Amino acid sequence: MQIKDDERELNRARYRALSQQLPLMYGIITINTLAVAYTHIEIAPLFLTLLAPVLLLVFALARTVKYVVGRQRLLSDEQIAKSLRNTIKLVIPLSAIFTLWGLSFYQYGDAHQHAQIVFFIGVTTIVSAFCLMHLRQAAMLHLFIVSIATCAFLLTFGEPVLTAIALNLGVVTPVFAALLLQSEKDFARMILQKRQQRQQHSKLRALNEENKRLANTDSLTGLANRRQFLAEIDECVSRHGKLGNEFVVALLDLDGFKPINDVFGHPAGDQVLVDTAARLQKRFSHLPVLIARLGGDEFGLLFRDPGNDEEVMTLARSACDAFRDAFRFEEGAANLSATIGMARFPAAANSRSLLFDRADYALYYAKQNAKSEPVFFSHDHERLIFANSALEQALRHADLEKEMTVEFQPVLDLEYGSTKGLEALARWYCPTLGRIRPDLFIKAAENIGMMGRLTEVLFTKALKEARNWPGDLTLSFNLSATSLSSEAPVRRLLSIAERSGFPMTRLIFEITESAVMNDFESAMEVLNLIRESGAHVAIDDFGTGFSSLAYVHRLPIDILKVDRSFIRDLTRNERSANVLRSILGLCENLKIACIVEGVETQEQFDLVCDLGGRFIQGYYYSKPLSAGDAHMVLQIESDMQEPPLHAIGDRA
Repeated sequence: MQIKDDERELNRARYRALSQQLPLMYGIITINTLAVAYTHIEIAPLFLTLLAPVLLLVFALARTVKYVVGRQRLLSDEQIAKSLRNTIKLVIPLSAIFTLWGLSFYQYGDAHQHAQIVFFIGVTTIVSAFCLMHLRQAAMLHLFIVSIATCAFLLTFGEPVLTAIALNLGVVTPVFAALLLQSEKDFARMILQKRQQRQQHSKLRALNEENKRLANTDSLTGLANRRQFLAEIDECVSRHGKLGNEFVVALLDLDGFKPINDVFGHPAGDQVLVDTAARLQKRFSHLPVLIARLGGDEFGLLFRDPGNDEEVMTLARSACDAFRDAFRFEEGAANLSATIGMARFPAAANSRSLLFDRADYALYYAKQNAKSEPVFFSHDHERLIFANSALEQALRHADLEKEMTVEFQPVLDLEYGSTKGLEALARWYCPTLGRIRPDLFIKAAENIGMMGRLTEVLFTKALKEARNWPGDLTLSFNLSATSLSSEAPVRRLLSIAERSGFPMTRLIFEITESAVMNDFESAMEVLNLIRESGAHVAIDDFGTGFSSLAYVHRLPIDILKVDRSFIRDLTRNERSANVLRSILGLCENLKIACIVEGVETQEQFDLVCDLGGRFIQGYYYSKPLSAGDAHMVLQIESDMQEPPLHAIGDRA
């Protein structure tokens, strides 16, 4: 029957119920008391008809004010428990006093007034018990104190009617008490169910919040993910569009990340991504910048309060500077850089999709022209987008057989002083756009999925010319990254070569380091397929990729072509000469041929000769030649001397 401190929620519910019901109870008791006092005012003593009612009214008013004021106050659990205990303690003396006061009137008046007293006690008891029902201890004490005292009082008279009333009251009281207890249990059960429902609701809400967090969080880095990033941009577009404010969307991409996965494994790549997230968070921890991982090695930055372009560029350069230190992981270490493309709302675009696309284009432009340097999307980029769109459209409708041609640049064998082979170079003259640079239309072909068809057309044209070359001259043909993604494109090229009758041993497929590292495993399968067919494999632009020496010994290759960037300042920079010497030594040790590209001057030619180079390619020896000019030059050269014994890339 005690108030338990651990039933906090139930105690609060009891207190709320009492604060509503007890003022009503005191009001009814007051009315009944005044009615009894009024009917006995001339026949009963003043202390019963006046003094006692006044004291009761004062007490009832005080308790009513306490509970009414208590509704407005934020009471602690301890205060509520104390108030409930005090109510229980007050019930015993108040019930006794109330009973004694009422029964004391029975000696005065006639039968009608006696009946009023019994009615007064019965009604007041029932009302009080009902008002106290949510505090069962108080209700039971009040009910039994009044009932027992009344029954005992009535039995003392020995009158049959009063005895019957006492017996009736004695039987009804336990039944009434049982009803009150059941109501209180239902009340407690309801409170418990509400608490359980709230707990369940809280769990569901917490689960929903967690699901929402997981749905909007990158599991590896803990940053916001692509969905959250795009949702934040949508919110900024809506809010800033109404207020006329600006914000900046920036896309950050790691330069040289993929080779880490291929060379060191995915755990190392994951560690780099986690470290990248930590470095970016450290850089922008004090600024209103949302950082997100969008997928792979691409991250997003949302500058909510960006300032002017110069201020944003400073922040973006700060992000790039965060990658100056090497990334260290269990398998080793790697130096990476970052490139950032940015677009400002609403100057660059006023919708999320367009804003994101233009930031992505700025990133693409930066990677092609200003790697490791932030770039803002500008109107110049917009013109380039339209130009690229026009180029792609022209390429879609081009008559490739008529418009595409092939030129050939010879490779000089210094040992024999003659041409050892020629490299096929794609050319496109568009009737509407004029002559298009190869790097531009090849990128366009990759973007619109035409690279396979374009490659086959150019390869067929190159083979057609190469079949007419004298001797055993080799044909070098460049493969794009898309051709290395699976075996199917290369199988089609090998089939074309076989049908043309051109010897496989005179065929060289050139690939770039970046194309290999784009998908190392798939590239390895394709390269093995090429060599199994009898054709040769050359690495083009060697030295410009990622950690060349880390994988070159693993590749099934026959030739390395040294990038022209090492030759450009060969005569002025001793370090370039040392690098070239090292590459030549590497090729000798691996027993593969080495072609030095970009030889354009006499000084460069002499130095390459002094360093031990055997094969060169560049304007010093010959510019790219049309098919007719190439055939004429080769025929003249063939008539002047006997062909050498071995072609480039011959395997000993």
